[in-house]
Amino acid sequence: MTSATIHDLCALDLQLETAPLPIRRFTQRMMVSHPTLAMKCATDQALEKYEGTERNQLTSPISITKLCELFNIELVGTRPSSSRAWYSIENYRPRNGHTGKLFFEAEKAFIKVADSVSYDTARISAAHEIGHLLIHRKGTKYDEATLRLPSTPAEEALAEYGARLLLLPVCQPFKSTNLAEYALMHGSKARVTLHASVSRLTDPDVVDVDIKGAILWRLNAQVEKLRPLSARLTPQWHLCPRQFVPVRKCKARQGSLVADLAESNRLVSDTRVEDVSIGSFIGRFRIDACAWGSVDEGTRLVLSVFRSPHPSDKQREFDFNERFLETNQRQ
Repeated sequence: MTSATIHDLCALDLQLETAPLPIRRFTQRMMVSHPTLAMKCATDQALEKYEGTERNQLTSPISITKLCELFNIELVGTRPSSSRAWYSIENYRPRNGHTGKLFFEAEKAFIKVADSVSYDTARISAAHEIGHLLIHRKGTKYDEATLRLPSTPAEEALAEYGARLLLLPVCQPFKSTNLAEYALMHGSKARVTLHASVSRLTDPDVVDVDIKGAILWRLNAQVEKLRPLSARLTPQWHLCPRQFVPVRKCKARQGSLVADLAESNRLVSDTRVEDVSIGSFIGRFRIDACAWGSVDEGTRLVLSVFRSPHPSDKQREFDFNERFLETNQRQ
């Protein structure tokens, strides 16, 4: 599920009378007006208990094992290794469908995560299943009537939101923050996928962050290395709600911020106002971008996050254009 689904849930102002039964009962038990508020309250309560076990110090990364112990949940299966290089493309893929399984034996809950997923994906998957349990939890037990019902898209979105709240409870970037760099560092510290970290920026409890979309770019192995780097960059995934972005089929624009940052082999970030036309994602945006990995080894990645331009960006744009003209005149 993408963050757009949870936004749809908010935008529709879901009426509890017509909501799926598990969500309706969950929201009523938490005594709030909306499912997303119910999940925020439920995860806040869970983390308060977690803090007690950590001597009132909520440190990152949050331990999935300790969260499971709080709710008498048993993790089963092989635990993925956390030794993979942090810049690896494998750590930045969105999850495709369910990578975790929730089941019961007697009254005890078990969570099993697929053996083939990365460590960061496994953490999000397990937290997602805990999100489902929070929806169905009734005191110290579970609502048997709702547990027997098949999960709905609304419940999946709410459980995914719960996973982000559990593993990334604090998300408060300043307006001047480079959001791409923030998502990379925040996600790396919390040991979650970059997809989850970027999605967290657009969650309903995060204020003053007006994001229009985000795209992760990678080097296309099918394009010759002799081609310009901009022609080798292609979207790996995107979070541009209701927009068509031709993933792995289009290229970056030469001279764009994304293409410029890709030229280095260092961790670099910058912000620029640009006109954007990628599939149906069109407009003028303030772009926060961050690049890391190696061009030579084919691991170079660039994350771009798109926001509406701010009045202060006019001076930034003027300064960039002046530098660009000066550089061209020298050449």
